[in-house]
Amino acid sequence: MPEKRHTALRKFNRSVFNPLIKLIAGRFLYALVRHTGRRSGKAYATPVVAARQEDSIFIPLPYGADTDWLLNVLAWGGCAVMHQGTLYSAGQPELVDPAVALPAFSPVFQKAFQRSKIEQYLRLKIQA
Repeated sequence: MPEKRHTALRKFNRSVFNPLIKLIAGRFLYALVRHTGRRSGKAYATPVVAARQEDSIFIPLPYGADTDWLLNVLAWGGCAVMHQGTLYSAGQPELVDPAVALPAFSPVFQKAFQRSKIEQYLRLKIQA
């Protein structure tokens, strides 16, 4: 995807799509990442696709590793994730490749992520 189009899609998602998805995120298809701004200290909530497998939560990174929410999570060393009605405290953020993350997702999502050529995923460890 050309960079200009990529940037436009990110802006659309941030201003239009994300506010709508936040209404259902955390209970259905989307999870909600609750994170703190690395410079502002302000609380944020970002809807994402996520899957839980054992003690980990995996999140695909279709825009790469330079999104504000991800940089915040990495800077603070963790976040809270509302996933399927449960709020998890999650830490030890780590960027992983598809071979590690894809098994956590359903076959439908695996195919979609492979077609979209998503190369990086975030793994968060669920904390007790």
